[in-house]
Amino acid sequence: MTAEGAIEAERQILPDVHLKDIQDLQEPDDVKGMPLSSRVMDAWSNMRASTQVLIEERPSEARLLFFVLLSDVIFFLARTLSLVVAPAAVTEKVLPLEIGLWLIGVFVLRTATLYVFSGIVGFVGRQLGGTGSWQDTRTAVFWASLVAAPIGVVGALLGAGLGHLSTVVPFFSAQVFVIGPLVLGPVAFVWFISASVAEAHGARRTSPVFIAFSVLAVLFAIATIVVASRL
Repeated sequence: MTAEGAIEAERQILPDVHLKDIQDLQEPDDVKGMPLSSRVMDAWSNMRASTQVLIEERPSEARLLFFVLLSDVIFFLARTLSLVVAPAAVTEKVLPLEIGLWLIGVFVLRTATLYVFSGIVGFVGRQLGGTGSWQDTRTAVFWASLVAAPIGVVGALLGAGLGHLSTVVPFFSAQVFVIGPLVLGPVAFVWFISASVAEAHGARRTSPVFIAFSVLAVLFAIATIVVASRL
């Protein structure tokens, strides 16, 4: 075989790699040109449609983990605002933990909990006739955690504002104004995760899933209060 023939045979086995091919590999996971902030705002108006688009893109595990970590950061910001910005007399009854403990809990326990939670939700959903895979369920849960996280910040800012106003208007020191803004984040999380999981598993309606998650959230809150009262 001549030298030219050997080179041609090698090219057939090892095709040329062009610069464009490398650039394509460096693109994010099929973001479709829409900024993440626009995706979040779009999800606020139609969570099910946003979840379906994301599932169809088959996001990588790294991208899903990014959603979780970003939601962790926003969640930590909301809790920090509740602890630092709001008056201590308002928040000490509701959020007694130190910021350092919140930081550990958010970035370690919250991330691990979301993975375990998505596994349980995926298993139960399939037992009840759902069609979503574990990856679909992770996508739904992690995306819902990110979509709901900014609302927690809004609730923290609202609670801080009402807390400062309570020094001028004592009416705002009532428990409903203290606790009310702080539950905006959890309520939003339950709603968005219900819609996203319902879409991931092919449920026709979101309301039954929302009721189920609401009951679980209430039971979890009661258990948390009982455990905290005994510690």
